[in-house]
Amino acid sequence: MEKSAKKLCGFIFAALVAVGLVLAIVGMCTGIVTMTVGSASKSVGLFDAEWAEMEKAAEGAEMFGITVPSRTFTLISFIVLLIGAVVLVIDAILRVFMGKDLKIVRIIGVALAFVGAILVLVAGLVLAGDFKDFAKLDIYSAGVGIWLGFIGGLVAAVGGGLPLLKAFN
Repeated sequence: MEKSAKKLCGFIFAALVAVGLVLAIVGMCTGIVTMTVGSASKSVGLFDAEWAEMEKAAEGAEMFGITVPSRTFTLISFIVLLIGAVVLVIDAILRVFMGKDLKIVRIIGVALAFVGAILVLVAGLVLAGDFKDFAKLDIYSAGVGIWLGFIGGLVAAVGGGLPLLKAFN
């Protein structure tokens, strides 16, 4: 592959990783569970104050076991995803601007981003399912934040993984 084409591919892959990181951050800061009652819907974010109110109201009840572990699992999943995406951004900067090719760092970043994306999706679906089981009247579903995090993790993993292919070396 010609040097200028290789450099252009490097910029494109770095941009994919950056887009994935931004999507994951936006997903972490938006609603992770959507509650629908009739025609009205409301999203609850990972860092909303409503979690503390729900945990206080549900203390000693069945819901306490839902909110604390599921929310923690979702937070840890997003952290794994973000660490992977940040590693891939650092690798992209080193590869594109400094000419350093650290394949092991890239492999670790791709693995963390991909596993983090899957964990975010699973965590969101588990959290929405737990809420559905607890509250029979309301309809709960994974919010837009879960889907943004999942897509962002996959985009970052693909953008970081494509330079590993022989065709792009």
